[in-house]
Amino acid sequence: MGIGQQKLKQTELTKKVFLLKGLVLSGAILLFQAVQTVSAQPANNPVYTVSNFEVWAEANDAVAAKKAALEDGKVVALSLLLKRLTPYAQYKNLPKPSSAQISKMILSLSVKDERNSTTEYLANMDFRFSPDAVKKLLGDKQIPYWDQQTAPVIIVPIVDQSLLASAPGKQTPLFSQSDWLTSWQTLDLDHSLVPLKIGERLSVVDQSVLSALLAGDQAALNGTLQAYRQPNVVIALISSSQSANKIRLSIVGRDTLGDLTYKHDHILSSQDYVQAADLAAEVALGMFETRLKFVSMGGNLRVRKPVEVLPWETQLQAAPPVDGWQGQTQENRHGNNQNPRQNQGSRIAMRVNFSGLRQWQAIRQRLSQVPGLQGLSIDKLSARGADVSCQFPGGAGALNQALRAKGLSLTRNGAGWVLLDG
Repeated sequence: MGIGQQKLKQTELTKKVFLLKGLVLSGAILLFQAVQTVSAQPANNPVYTVSNFEVWAEANDAVAAKKAALEDGKVVALSLLLKRLTPYAQYKNLPKPSSAQISKMILSLSVKDERNSTTEYLANMDFRFSPDAVKKLLGDKQIPYWDQQTAPVIIVPIVDQSLLASAPGKQTPLFSQSDWLTSWQTLDLDHSLVPLKIGERLSVVDQSVLSALLAGDQAALNGTLQAYRQPNVVIALISSSQSANKIRLSIVGRDTLGDLTYKHDHILSSQDYVQAADLAAEVALGMFETRLKFVSMGGNLRVRKPVEVLPWETQLQAAPPVDGWQGQTQENRHGNNQNPRQNQGSRIAMRVNFSGLRQWQAIRQRLSQVPGLQGLSIDKLSARGADVSCQFPGGAGALNQALRAKGLSLTRNGAGWVLLDG
């Protein structure tokens, strides 16, 4: 790039920064721009549905297991919905209604792929909540929210050649296109604030076009949009990182807020590409929603780093995750180990990865047997992993020592703690 082009790019960026400041200062202008990007909403607002949500429970018999799964499922489903609607800064203030109150907020419940044994119950469920009830719940706590979907965005998952190669001594690739598709298909894309529709890779999007898109070539972006005949298309490329123990997610294209560049490295735990890719897709979906909430809610939204949510370009290599699962403990929210509440047992959030239900059951049983571990909560469960939280005196470091006696351990990645089996 020549000196003149560099100056032009810097000038354009400066203009965008001033534009952002003007939007933040002017609520009327900001609201007007947000309204322009929002499609008309049907009477049955889809964002109040939590779909493809997997529930699981174990009890003395199948009937009790199903009841327990439904009870736990509706609590977690409502929590996911509230986080979808509200800014990250408000998560700590979110209300926690009783089980009976949540039941009254559910308009409908549908069950898919139901499986059970004599003592277990597993199913995928769709929870549809009452918009009025949820709004009242948040309004009573004076928590701001945004519940308007944008127009759909086409997302095209692509695996880079660097990951499609076979590992040394193995016949299978490190990671496959099917794996990457599954990472996105397991998310609730239809009911997101920014609904994503998975698209196929067209032949025109070859390696040269990908390189040009990642380099910020406007002609390549315009050509890609024309090829798909859609106004909003983003490429989600998973590739090797410069670091041997990381993979990189790059998202480039245009959504309803404008041109977007997003790059973030995710740590590989025990060379588990599937786990890292699942987390990458989940965090990226949160990024889309965070950008929308930032632009739409204006002064009501407080962010830790403006770079996380710039409407036109987001670079997150050195930034914390933006939405969805955060994996933060009480101690690292304070930024040190001097938390006076730590001796009472800090709340620790962990990501648990497993290959199937049998492994998950074994991990959960061992967790329940760790001395001193209290308040074990399953915050989210899917076919390949779970988000759990618990309390343990001394924090994550002390818990890690106790876990080793059960063949488990904790490690850090870009989003928080990950529980490893073995």
